[in-house]
Amino acid sequence: MQYLNELVSRCLIQKQKNILLVLQEDFWLIFTFKMHDLKLLEVPRVLEEMKNVRTVIIQNASERPKRSEIVDKSLINLCVSNFKYLRALELRDSPLTALPNSIGTLKHLRDLDLAQCKGIRELPWSFYKLCSLQSLNLERTGLEQLPDSVQRLIELRHLVITIKAKHLKEIQAGCWTSLQYLKLFGCRELECLPEGMQYLRSLRTLVLFHCGSLVSLPRSLKFLTKLEHLDIVCCHQLNLKMEPEEEEDKDLQLSLKTLSLDNLYALTDLPRLLLQDSSSTLQQLRIVFCPELSVLPVWLLNLTSLHRLEIAGCAKLSALPVGIDRLTNLRDLTIEKCRQLSKRYRENGVKIGTKLLTSKRFICPDED
Repeated sequence: MQYLNELVSRCLIQKQKNILLVLQEDFWLIFTFKMHDLKLLEVPRVLEEMKNVRTVIIQNASERPKRSEIVDKSLINLCVSNFKYLRALELRDSPLTALPNSIGTLKHLRDLDLAQCKGIRELPWSFYKLCSLQSLNLERTGLEQLPDSVQRLIELRHLVITIKAKHLKEIQAGCWTSLQYLKLFGCRELECLPEGMQYLRSLRTLVLFHCGSLVSLPRSLKFLTKLEHLDIVCCHQLNLKMEPEEEEDKDLQLSLKTLSLDNLYALTDLPRLLLQDSSSTLQQLRIVFCPELSVLPVWLLNLTSLHRLEIAGCAKLSALPVGIDRLTNLRDLTIEKCRQLSKRYRENGVKIGTKLLTSKRFICPDED
């Protein structure tokens, strides 16, 4: 509050409105401030007097055409030199082309957001010194490759990557042991996931988004016993045929809870290797706009914990597996933009156990 009053007194910002928000027995008083319609041409001197700043957020740089890389360099240098206890730094959409090597001195930094910094093509050599970093967002950056220094961030829990390379560097044993969330976004040239995926033993969520050259997933995913959520979107060349080996994959212990497959034009099979050993944990299965998928496998009936099944835009599918009534925990079935499926089950209903499924939606493509 002291900092805000200081900024108001110097006319850098002006108070706009107060909002009293009541939630059950709690209440929150929200203050809203507005910056004058001025372009930032230099770093405000008032910032130089602050020493205990914990969070710095610089937003919407692209909407201010007069903002220059020089200003952003000054800001980042100020953060490094003055804000020794900085916890979070957001530089989204910055015109920066490089980070200073001195960024490695921010020993307390936990959250670094460089999303849409398209001019940044490499990270400084000192990056590995960010020993407290837990969240790193490199979405839509200009990185050619992920440097080895990122693998040395042992506290990292949340990682979003965009790179231009065809291959990611191999994950070494002992690296990223705390990583829980991994998203590959817009890696259009990436042909395969990195070797060493089996070392990500803490990984709970894996998201693959717009990786158009990706053709398959590594079998090493079967060792990710804590993986709960797998989300694959717009990977148009990806086929997920992964059959278990009789002896080698006999006693796998997987725990997938949700699987979402969206806009996978080459998909003809579901990943049995990952699903059959998640039969007691998988609760949601989503299959959307997979035009080449013509048959759902019989082993799908082993997913006895399945609560929700959504199928949409799969024109070649004509029927659910015989024996669908064995999925006694299924509560929500959605069939949309699948003319044959919609017509068949909209007329006859789906019997689960001893009664018709009550929460269901069957929509033909010519219906609103």
